[in-house]
Amino acid sequence: MRRPLSIVALIVSTAAVSVAATVLPAYFLGAGPGTEVPFEAVSLPQTFVGALSPSDPLSSGGLTLLPGLSLKSAFAPSLHQLLEGQTVITTDKQMREVWHRLFSEPYDAAQFDFGQTFVVLMGGGSIANGSFDVSAVELVQAEYAEPGGPGGGTATESFLSVTATTFLSGVQPVDPPPAQWRLSAVKIARELLDDVVFRRNLILGV
Repeated sequence: MRRPLSIVALIVSTAAVSVAATVLPAYFLGAGPGTEVPFEAVSLPQTFVGALSPSDPLSSGGLTLLPGLSLKSAFAPSLHQLLEGQTVITTDKQMREVWHRLFSEPYDAAQFDFGQTFVVLMGGGSIANGSFDVSAVELVQAEYAEPGGPGGGTATESFLSVTATTFLSGVQPVDPPPAQWRLSAVKIARELLDDVVFRRNLILGV
């Protein structure tokens, strides 16, 4: 029986590597390598609502970019969370709210089927010369000692590990492009909806 969804941890691994190198997966205490599960990238517009600049302060509360639009439900991610954190989206209503806060292009409901999948949205912040993408989704099994039981014993925990990778180029052009907010979203099978652990890899090109 699956427990209610909760975001339980955020682990950041950073490595300075050459452009061709790959950051090796970091595993979790008590857990072996995860098993890769399929996911599908969501096509996101590049045009954000309003004239928000990467240098503008972000709200930690209910800031909205469209006049009169506010989030009335318990699902109320801040703009900071959407652009620089991670958000699990499980319904069409939630997806519409996020879409209309972020993008000026019309919402395409045909892109989503929340009866079969859910969406993980991760924000990479403001990047001028690089990229940001959800790069891996894994199912992880962890085993740990179970306190309080007679004679000890162990318990097994399963969760999803979602990894995003930021690549920052070490070679700066003479005229660098302006910084842009980078977002990445993926669709994952609904049957895997459970606890989610987020990891972020940073690759620094040299």
